[in-house]
Amino acid sequence: MTITESLLQEIDIGREGRAQGYSMGLPKIESIVDGVTKRTMTVLASGTGQGKSSYILYAYVYRPLMEHLDDNNFYVSYFSLEMPATVVFGKLLSTYIFETYGKELSIKELLSRKKGYILNDEDYKIVKDSLSWLDKIESKIHIYDKSLNADKLYAILMQKLEKFGRFEETDNRKVYTPNNPDLLYEIVIDHVGLLRPSNGRNKKGEIDTTVSYLVTLRNMCNISPTLIQQINREQSNIERFKAGRTGIQLSDLKETGDTTDAAEVVIALYGPNRDKLNTYRGYDIKKLGDHIRMVQILKTRFGEADKEIAVNYHGGINIWTELPLPTDIYDYDKYTTPDYILKNNKEDEEIKEIDNSSKNDFKLIL
Repeated sequence: MTITESLLQEIDIGREGRAQGYSMGLPKIESIVDGVTKRTMTVLASGTGQGKSSYILYAYVYRPLMEHLDDNNFYVSYFSLEMPATVVFGKLLSTYIFETYGKELSIKELLSRKKGYILNDEDYKIVKDSLSWLDKIESKIHIYDKSLNADKLYAILMQKLEKFGRFEETDNRKVYTPNNPDLLYEIVIDHVGLLRPSNGRNKKGEIDTTVSYLVTLRNMCNISPTLIQQINREQSNIERFKAGRTGIQLSDLKETGDTTDAAEVVIALYGPNRDKLNTYRGYDIKKLGDHIRMVQILKTRFGEADKEIAVNYHGGINIWTELPLPTDIYDYDKYTTPDYILKNNKEDEEIKEIDNSSKNDFKLIL
């Protein structure tokens, strides 16, 4: 197939609606990065304790999984180098229980690790009732929670890709044909700084080799790698504050720049409360405290970069929702708990019911 024919094929796929990104549950951010999309490398960066894993689990794992729970168009390989697989599943379960049962149960509460707390019978029943959902999720996500290097990663991904399709050698290149052309295969590395150097490589060399492998597989097999990366602590130095630059820049990313060079999308999470700011971009940080994160779009190959979206963050249950503009917020207390989300969802359901009855009884109402 010529390059022209390949391009026309991709245009035709797009016209059929099959190139659209999957939902992240964050519409403003989706409008910039196009959601979770095929053949897209994403880098998410922030400092320690700012919710990197939580954001990825919500926007790049949980939301697409929920959108494609009953089809075979989404699969995740999650390389969890910080948390055991049970904790990753527990965090996803916390989000599901909140959305389904309206109950806040953090991973600490689910595991009865919270001081002086034991999961009660009523909440345990909710967990048991959620097991069928967990079984579905487990069929769509593979969690690898052992030590990892670039070569091991490549071997695991090749094994998965051979299961999902076939490789063929042509005269001048290797071609991959997926069994399901609509499958979006997401690969998450949480985080690249914990890759274990091997074969004489240092930490930077291990990360750069990993990126090289991922770029090859992205281009050949349309995988979507998502890399979590730490930032340098110099990001918060006093000179930056004096210059009015309190956010994160591409140069802040730790260990290597090869990740951002290869990525289509680079996102940073910035928590103004960590820097003890009273206000940020018009938002009252004193009132929001740790419940606000600024999602900074540092790079996007297919749209505008240098955008910032304020997001309400509830880390215990991995819930992220976009905040209104500061001029439209009249009650900051509302955003210090996630209760309003349940209320909004209920109102949406009521509106849908009213809309449906309106359509059915259209002539009668007139």
